[in-house]
Amino acid sequence: MRRAVITGIGVIAPNGVRVEQFWDNVMAGSVLIEDEPLMAELGLRCHGVARCRDFRLTGWPEPAAAELAGLGRFVHLGAGAARAAMLDSGLSLVDRDRSAGGVVFASVMGGAPELQELYRGVTTNGARPIRPEPVPASAYDGICLDFLPGFLSRYYGLAGASAVLASGCTGGLDALGLAVELVRDGELSFALAGAAESPLNAVTYASLDVIGCLSRTSGPVSRASRPFDAGRAGFVISEGAAFVVVEAAEHARARGARVYAEVAGFASTANGYHMTDLRPDGDSMALTIERALADGGVGRDEVRYICAHGSSTPQNDVFETNAFKTVFGAGVRAIPISSLKSMIGHSLSSASLLALVATVGALRRGMVPPTANVDTPDPACDLDYVSAGARPADVATALVVASGFGGVHSAAVLRRPR
Repeated sequence: MRRAVITGIGVIAPNGVRVEQFWDNVMAGSVLIEDEPLMAELGLRCHGVARCRDFRLTGWPEPAAAELAGLGRFVHLGAGAARAAMLDSGLSLVDRDRSAGGVVFASVMGGAPELQELYRGVTTNGARPIRPEPVPASAYDGICLDFLPGFLSRYYGLAGASAVLASGCTGGLDALGLAVELVRDGELSFALAGAAESPLNAVTYASLDVIGCLSRTSGPVSRASRPFDAGRAGFVISEGAAFVVVEAAEHARARGARVYAEVAGFASTANGYHMTDLRPDGDSMALTIERALADGGVGRDEVRYICAHGSSTPQNDVFETNAFKTVFGAGVRAIPISSLKSMIGHSLSSASLLALVATVGALRRGMVPPTANVDTPDPACDLDYVSAGARPADVATALVVASGFGGVHSAAVLRRPR
């Protein structure tokens, strides 16, 4: 079985639209959560979101630029991150077999904001039946999930596998996992794997609020996301995208590519329990982690950092804490653990891949990022959640975990390049 490595990274996040900028702000613990007036208009207790304020879709030549111009924001975010990853990998500058590369993409909401606005327009705010005449020809491309991977396959001439995943908040990590499997098995020499979300609209806000997911903490919105803190009361919704190039190690070596990290192991499971609820014992996540470690032949004592799902919901953070204790035993207290969502909120499918990119930064910089806003640690979350700022750490092997609606849990093990 071939080894799979990461040779390109593209990131569009509230705290950075270039990977080094992203890593700088992650390590600084910069919180980019801002006020959302629409939430107050809707009567929601949550008033915070995180936006990619610095992002503009640029650099695409014609006719690709014209094709992308009028499409949904999630398409723009994903296209921007994918282009950055391909440029970073150097693959866009070398000759390659068309069937050697593929695309795996994940999203939960897709063009939900655009669909909401389109519905308003063609029904006069719901006052009349849908009128098909005003629907633009580009509506499908800007709303549906399968446009972006198809576009990327065409633009880069990738005639290998193309797939779309809708596995919820684990989606980005799952896209990586499928890409790794395709590369390991020899079906592809490399794959562009990513996720993109821009779910900042009224329907999304209301849907998440009514099931009790959004943060209901009082005080400044910058402190609304508090993973592992005793005062946590839900997550903050955000937007963002990330893509990575997953490549066979020998293929990367042959072309002299820079390798960021090896994806040593991956696993995904369903807890078979509930759509959103979690058993506090954490056993279903523990099983996922154990399978990911076994997949990579990695010992529990080798893991030096964990990038947690850390959603800031009361049940998730206890669930994860107990899962980590089950897998790593007494040694878990020596492992630094942090949550990116404390700084940039929860961007659904892309959150897990943004966490993976942050973890690559930890491997490369010898520094683990902090968890912001942990002022009063929950006694049930009594591990080292790096609450006092980033710290130096010799991280050769790291774990990234994610959970999602539907009871899905995923985990990936990264190694520093050998």
